[in-house]
Amino acid sequence: MRVFRTKLFNKGAKNFQLPDTALFAVAREVFEGRYEANLGGGVIKKRIAINGKGKRGGIRSIIFFKVGSHIFFADTWSKNDTPKSGKEIDDAQLYAYRLLAETLLNLNDKQLIEMIAKNLLTEVKECEDTDE
Repeated sequence: MRVFRTKLFNKGAKNFQLPDTALFAVAREVFEGRYEANLGGGVIKKRIAINGKGKRGGIRSIIFFKVGSHIFFADTWSKNDTPKSGKEIDDAQLYAYRLLAETLLNLNDKQLIEMIAKNLLTEVKECEDTDE
């Protein structure tokens, strides 16, 4: 399993302390089926604990995943940025997520390398000091 962050996720996460080790742990949870909602088309909603607030007070993330593929952290936002009424993710946004998920989840290794070279994707490493 390889894990990636999109440029959009990086932009949304810049105000939160999310080291690669924490993201990899979240990716493992997703891989094990532990997430808040399957929104269809490989789009998953996951709460992530930050700064000792726990998952309930943490951030919300959109992750793209399908069995046998890689995991992509696609977008993130603070719970405080969530509207009090209405949908947290509107229909147009969900449609866009599904289109992007379909594209990313079907990339081959050469295409992944190109996306990384263009700084559109960043690979998440399990830990900084590893002999793997």
